[in-house]
Amino acid sequence: MTKTLLRRRLMMAWSRVPARERQIFALLYFEGLTTVEAARALGCPVREVEKTVEQRLSKLLAVTRIRRPAREPRRKAA
Repeated sequence: MTKTLLRRRLMMAWSRVPARERQIFALLYFEGLTTVEAARALGCPVREVEKTVEQRLSKLLAVTRIRRPAREPRRKAA
């Protein structure tokens, strides 16, 4: 699969992700928060954040046919 095709598929899949789920990903992957910090910021249970990430990441990766990475989201240095 070419990078252009992969990017297009990922962007199409991402555009279908509900705003709340995009917020969770933004906090975890772009802001570097932990699941506990993200849950606190959103006012929801930690398990809701974890479950959302598990389910949505699986769906996005299935669309792009990429194997799931084995590492956690990056955390900002203290």
